[in-house]
Amino acid sequence: MKSFVNIPQPSRFRIGELFSDNNFVVPVYQRNYAWGKNEVDDFWDDLKDLVNGERSSHFFGQIVTYKNKQEDQEIIDGQQRLTTSTIFMSVIRDIAEEMYDSNFRGNNKDINLDSGDDLRDIRKQVEKAIRGKKGTKPSLTVQQVSESGESQPLQDFFFDLTNGNRKAREGRVTSEPMQNMQAAYHDMDREIRDMLKTENTLGARIDKLQAIFDLFVGNFYIVMISAPSLQDAFTIFETLNSRGKDLKASDIIKNHVMSLMGNDIADANQLWSSITDRLDNNSNRITRFIRTCWAAQHRIVSEAKLYRAVSDRVRDANQAKVFLENLDNLVALYTVLESPVTPKAHAIFFENEGITQRLDILSRMRVMLYYPIVMAMYHCGYAERDILKVVNKVLSIFIRHRTIINDGTNKLETGFSDIAKNIWSLEYNGVNDIINSMNDKLLKSDEATKASFSVLSKDGGLRGAKKWTLVYLLAELYEVHYGDLADDLYDRVFDDDRYRLVQIGTSGEVGEYQTYIGNWTILEKGLVKSEFKELGQLVDQLKKSSLKANQQLSIQLQNREWGINEIKERQETLTNDVVLIW
Repeated sequence: MKSFVNIPQPSRFRIGELFSDNNFVVPVYQRNYAWGKNEVDDFWDDLKDLVNGERSSHFFGQIVTYKNKQEDQEIIDGQQRLTTSTIFMSVIRDIAEEMYDSNFRGNNKDINLDSGDDLRDIRKQVEKAIRGKKGTKPSLTVQQVSESGESQPLQDFFFDLTNGNRKAREGRVTSEPMQNMQAAYHDMDREIRDMLKTENTLGARIDKLQAIFDLFVGNFYIVMISAPSLQDAFTIFETLNSRGKDLKASDIIKNHVMSLMGNDIADANQLWSSITDRLDNNSNRITRFIRTCWAAQHRIVSEAKLYRAVSDRVRDANQAKVFLENLDNLVALYTVLESPVTPKAHAIFFENEGITQRLDILSRMRVMLYYPIVMAMYHCGYAERDILKVVNKVLSIFIRHRTIINDGTNKLETGFSDIAKNIWSLEYNGVNDIINSMNDKLLKSDEATKASFSVLSKDGGLRGAKKWTLVYLLAELYEVHYGDLADDLYDRVFDDDRYRLVQIGTSGEVGEYQTYIGNWTILEKGLVKSEFKELGQLVDQLKKSSLKANQQLSIQLQNREWGINEIKERQETLTNDVVLIW
């Protein structure tokens, strides 16, 4: 027999009524505050329309809650709006207090004391809405008290921020949710003050501040759906947000997983927090991580379809537990893949130094498509020497497919995910099967690679992926063709970053061939004082280089001019090496 969601009758509240009639709590399994400047600006623009008389009311959206045993409304959907509302009201109170201190406190001059009373009234009205002082329960708690009874850092910060603590407003914070709250406070503070500046008198500014508050609490409306059960609340939430318009996929996935955990929800949330803490609680980063893990186990899906893919497969508590355990097992590796050599703990994650070096080269070239393969091998317990073999093959495939032939990434992303899925499901009999499968499905042919390399052009650059891609190509070619660098390639070229890209011919005569591979070299940074205005200056420095490739090039440049034919000839001499290296 099918069970149906018990949908309650939605209730419409003014913001003021909403805060006066309820105690809201953000449950432990909810995401943290994530609104940025764009959302806060939209919030202010809507309120400004009311203040300017362009509209008489504003619908602020819906919230979904569940009334728990303590009679608190647990927020399943809508905490961003309620948190922003609380911060906004606290900004109004703080501005009112500042205006009072500057104009009335200790001032014996003949001034309008009624205006001072108005400012005190604004403060009282805000504190009545926010609550939380003198033993009262706050109208909004953004982080529940732990089972041990200890308060939580985010809730402590939020309480301080919304109760006039200057340190919370101005102090340095590293937590992303705290940074978002602090930024929202300052953005709204600036907007209100700018609006008050348009009034010429103190009395008019006070009236405007009161009007801003009154219009917000009296003319902003919210529809609240208070579900009779937690499961119903989760179902309503997912239905309203499954298209991911306002939330990241990771936020909806978290709620789905927690909705399945029953009595184990506290342990599951603790595990989720442990995972997401290592990703700085950044929703975008968490979503990318989950998407990568999913690609390693099942198939690659877009972020827009990630929630649906997960919810279709993860459908009970046991599956949810396995899902979280897999994430927990792979999150440390994922952070290493993102940044292989920093911090130091990442650099020693693998005992095999070769893996770390290859991962760093891929990272510098901004290559991420292969993550699922390494994660699948790590999950299945492959030896590091086997992981190194596969990473080397990944590098060859990427260089041929993307760097030389310049085909799109869609085929690689799908192909790497398919290989990873087969690794995860133990369909390969060892590392040789993996490499053979990668060769069959993804490796471009020698003929196509050589043909594309013969006309390959790269922009280069002083930094970033373009620089490192070209530096890597030349370093590997010099090692094979000239015997340069040898075992020191990574240390000298990447770790120490000793070389700079230099174009050989820069005159207009070479035209588009200026960026051909045959017209590039790498030269020790100490030999590159500035741009070479004449070819003779470059020749002098090439002679001093420790690289045989440069020494040979200097001899070639002394004996003849450097033009299009010379560039094409030099590029052609390197072409056969390409398929040996990659």
